[in-house]
Parts: sequence; structure tokens; C-alpha cells
Amino acid sequence: MLLERRIVSRKTPLDGKLEISAHAASQLALLGETFALRTSSGDGAARLEKMSCTCAKSASTGVHEHHFIESDLLRALEVDAEVRIELDDAQPGLLSIELAQPAR
Repeated sequence: MLLERRIVSRKTPLDGKLEISAHAASQLALLGETFALRTSSGDGAARLEKMSCTCAKSASTGVHEHHFIESDLLRALEVDAEVRIELDDAQPGLLSIELAQPAR
């Protein structure tokens, strides 16, 4: 099941965190504190992280959170690459992050 497509930020290779939407985070929260991750650079574990911030979006609502998938495997992602974030239908509990194929 496709959760979303994201562009890898310049920070991801440095900190191993890929920012995701609140909707994707709510889906991943169902997997528990840590969950299995598969990428083109290997298999391992990941966890969900959230961070409150004071960016412009919080000025109107008072609170704004950013959501991240965190794993050392994500350090291998290339900046500005588009990735597909998917839950594996055949293997429940497995998250897959792979390079997105260009639209045809």
C-alpha cells in the first residue's frame, strides 16, 4: 500500500531522518515503536519520530509537528531523489522505501 512519495531532503543523508506527512505517520504508528524497513541499501529497523517546531505553520495554530522515519539505512538516500514509501501487502509490518520510478 502506497503511503506517499517524498523528496529526500538535504538533511536525510546526515541524520538518517526522512520527513513524512502526518497521515503517513498515523499509518506507521500502528506498527509499533520500531518496525522493519527495506531499502535498496539493505534491510533493518526504523522508528517513527515527531518533533514540535516553531516554523511559520505554528504561528497560526500555536502547535505544529514534523514527522520522520528514522533509520541509519536512510543515510544512503540521495538528496533530491523521489522515493516511494510503501507498506508491504505481502509482509505485514514491513515498510519499504525505494526510488520512485518516473511517471510514464
